[in-house]
Amino acid sequence: MKIQITWFSGLLVFGMALLMVLLWCASLMVLIDQQNRQSAIDFQQNHQSQLLQLQQKQRLWLQSQFYLLSSLAESGPKNQSFQSFVWDYYQRNPDIWAVNLVHFDPQGAPLSRSARPGCLQPQQMNRSDFEDFLIPRLSVCRIDDKALLEIAGPVSVADGTAVLLVSMDYFGFLKEFSTLTQRKLQRNVDSSEGIQYQEFSSSGDPGRRVTLPLGDAGDVQGQLHLIQEPLSFWKLFQRQASIVVVVLFSLALLVFLLLYFQLIKPLLRLTEKMRSLARNPEQKSGAKARALAPGLKLVFEYFKALQKMAKRDPLTGLNNRVIFEDRLLQAIREGKRNARRYALVLVEVFDLGDIAHRQGQYIADALLKQASERLRAGLRETDHIARFDQQMFAILLEVREQDQLISLVEKIYLSLSPHYEIYGRDLEISCGLGVAIYPDQAIDAESLYQHASSALVDAKASEWPIIFFKHIDDITDISGFTLVQALRRAIDNEKLKLVYQPVVDLVTYETIYFEALLRWKDPHKHDASIEKTIHLAEQNQLIKPLTNWIIETACRFISESDIANLSIGVNLSMIDLHDRQLPERIETYLQRYGVKPAQIVIEITEGQIMQEPENVIEVLSHLGVMGLSLSIDDFGTGQASLTYLKDLPVEKLKIDQSFVSDLVINPDDQLIVKATIELAHTLDLKVIAEGVESNEVFQMLADLNCDYVQGYYISRPLEAEQLSEWHHAIPTPARINR
Repeated sequence: MKIQITWFSGLLVFGMALLMVLLWCASLMVLIDQQNRQSAIDFQQNHQSQLLQLQQKQRLWLQSQFYLLSSLAESGPKNQSFQSFVWDYYQRNPDIWAVNLVHFDPQGAPLSRSARPGCLQPQQMNRSDFEDFLIPRLSVCRIDDKALLEIAGPVSVADGTAVLLVSMDYFGFLKEFSTLTQRKLQRNVDSSEGIQYQEFSSSGDPGRRVTLPLGDAGDVQGQLHLIQEPLSFWKLFQRQASIVVVVLFSLALLVFLLLYFQLIKPLLRLTEKMRSLARNPEQKSGAKARALAPGLKLVFEYFKALQKMAKRDPLTGLNNRVIFEDRLLQAIREGKRNARRYALVLVEVFDLGDIAHRQGQYIADALLKQASERLRAGLRETDHIARFDQQMFAILLEVREQDQLISLVEKIYLSLSPHYEIYGRDLEISCGLGVAIYPDQAIDAESLYQHASSALVDAKASEWPIIFFKHIDDITDISGFTLVQALRRAIDNEKLKLVYQPVVDLVTYETIYFEALLRWKDPHKHDASIEKTIHLAEQNQLIKPLTNWIIETACRFISESDIANLSIGVNLSMIDLHDRQLPERIETYLQRYGVKPAQIVIEITEGQIMQEPENVIEVLSHLGVMGLSLSIDDFGTGQASLTYLKDLPVEKLKIDQSFVSDLVINPDDQLIVKATIELAHTLDLKVIAEGVESNEVFQMLADLNCDYVQGYYISRPLEAEQLSEWHHAIPTPARINR
């Protein structure tokens, strides 16, 4: 049996619409059932609470009537006896069942003056039973088919003490309840549960019965049966069905029309053209073949588009992980046949998530696209690159020689320059590279990927950007990148050292702290100066391990020194100030060597603050909370200095030496230095003048009330072993180099 695609699609859409209607009905039934259950609970709780309030109101009213009658009984009504007043009181208060004033004879026996019975009959009372009454007593009883609420208490009358009893219908509050709720109540046949009241329904629909208990524990028990009208499925269905059914079937019709014009009709046309061509194969090169071409071309273009989506990363346009893993398997099979060597390089951009959080996802996406373009531009045609994960790239390199691999990895790292300009914003990133080599370190794709991932984790943890996976028994040390290798060997082989230049109090000549300065141990053996080495480290994201070494060396020197409360000043790079992990790293070294936070002075240049000042202030505030002393170096050379000065937790300002060196002969420098000192003192900050190289500058700074000085006139940078002698010398002007 042949089924036309048009009819099949129509029936399918109609069936889906019908299924949606059935699902809607089922959900409606479940919803109604849940609402009815919750409505019954709320109905019972609300009406029970209302009954209790009315019952309490009735008791308070009865107490008020008792006090009214007791005052009349004690004072005595005028021109009529109390009993005649009671009969008149019955007419005005129909809710009162009985008022009884009980007197006692000399023997204490009760005498009744009312014919209506109450809960306490006179013959049931003795005077002694009421002598201890302080307040009237409420009680409940049932006489025949009537429930009474009675209040009894002593009153003082002319001939002694009497007992006043006031009774009313216990269920009198149901009248007010009926009035308030507009419910018609009627008494039903009593049962074992007590007196029964039920709501009368004029419509004849019993609805759902809700039973409410009447009476307190130990009192007359009864029940009130109310009618709750439940939410009807059919009523709700009738209200909503017309809208829901029309909307669902309208949507079904719209979906069918979209399917027909966008899919079914083009397929029918293509089928008809193919059928026509099949009937006349001799004409396939003629007009009908040309008519068929657009349809087949469209299908082929769709197929190519789907194939591209399956292979390409939509953001960067690079191959995705599936294609890369297939290329890796092919390379390993080729390596086994022809003894070729390959290197798997995993590249991770560490700061991408933080940039997306702070700047926006579109900035992170643009940064990732630009990074992928740089990586692709730095590779050879035979190399393969793919976006492996959210912020990770994978690169497959064919390696012929070891030196060639080092050069290629160096080129990859340099292509990811840390500086990016995205939508007019200057951004910096850091990255890590993990490298594993086939077949030296793995003979299958899974092991190769595991080793490269392990190396990448080590690169992130050790803060060295390039890590080659290395077995425990490997002899060859492959560090990969020339600068990384040089700096790492300099640190590991102790080719670096710190020298210390004192900062001296201008009044007492006491040493406040020593500024640590980085030097080569053998400068004549190095082509690059220490300043150039630091600059290269900053440019290539290698400043973190160098900063770690400086801070650790300073902390170790403080812990091993015999100088009490020795303080060392450490200069931080701009990259350090943008690292949120910096406070944690410093705290690790402080705890390791038992150094107090106040013994470390962090010096930062003013220009560093202006690059993402909010992040810098956050890091510096954390350091200030830790207890480290903070100082602004080269003050006056940055931009918008005063804008952020009030937000920084600094204690000292160091005036740049460009304003100090010509202080004696340059009036402008004198004005700048004087204004800076006055500003700092206004903000309760200490001022350090660096670059002091003459006695004239020294004396002029003293006249300008500068706090501390530093420079060759005070002392050249000292070796570590010279600090003890300098610090223990008597702080006098004679110690200053003349």
